[in-house]
Amino acid sequence: MLAAAGMKRGPLQPDEPVVFLDRDQRDHFALLAEGKKVNIRGHLIPFDDLIGEPDGSVARSNKGGLFRCFRTTLELYSRYMKRHAQIIVPKDTATIVMYADLFPGARVVEGGFGSGALSLGILRAIGATGQLTTYELREEAANRSRKNVAGFMGETPHHTVRIADIYEGIQESDVDRVVLDVPEPWSALEASAEALVDGGVIAAYVPTALQLHQLVMAMREQRRWARIRSMEMIFRPWFVNAKSCRPEQKIIGHTGFLAFARRVARLPARTPAADPGTVQAVDASDQPG
Repeated sequence: MLAAAGMKRGPLQPDEPVVFLDRDQRDHFALLAEGKKVNIRGHLIPFDDLIGEPDGSVARSNKGGLFRCFRTTLELYSRYMKRHAQIIVPKDTATIVMYADLFPGARVVEGGFGSGALSLGILRAIGATGQLTTYELREEAANRSRKNVAGFMGETPHHTVRIADIYEGIQESDVDRVVLDVPEPWSALEASAEALVDGGVIAAYVPTALQLHQLVMAMREQRRWARIRSMEMIFRPWFVNAKSCRPEQKIIGHTGFLAFARRVARLPARTPAADPGTVQAVDASDQPG
């Protein structure tokens, strides 16, 4: 049964994404399809031998090779799914989920659909009670990304895709979080500030240091943002066996920069003394950041 968080349990089912693990612990991604086979370096494995079997079962190829078959995790799926744009890799998606403080039931606006990897991370974090609205300029790209999301999450009625320019405004209000993966995130700061609730979090991913600098400077100039934080995540796997414990020769170094900030409160400002009973909501731009 498909869980609300986008993860299945029980026996393997047709059309599910799976990963085959060979004797050298290498992953081989595939989609289970009735009546078909997967070819793993000359080893043919009928999918029908696995459909209906427990997750983590062993499959035997036509050459006698043994492969362990697992339902894919979100991390594996985002790495192997079809891409038409560069994805935000798992190390950065995980950081965004934590530092943006995404929570079950959150109302989130996302700028840029990409190939859908970040959207999957957000949807998993906010759960079925949350609401994600994604702004994307291109209908064709959005359709491909929708297929990627559906391939792992199934139906997602709590996900709305708007074919619109987020720089021109955000239709939603009382939003808990805004997550931006667009070329000029500073151009979406005004719209984000209007849409976010007081204390809401904005997160942005940019590939270059120049973009990061321009974004952070724009946040400071607007004075609607506080607790501005910038970072880069480096991922280093380790090789461990009976005789060795050392870093892997390959690491995942620079992929992008991340910036996070909090939306300051809209404080009431009193009108002149002639009308002391009226207050007007304004931005706390003169408050310390």
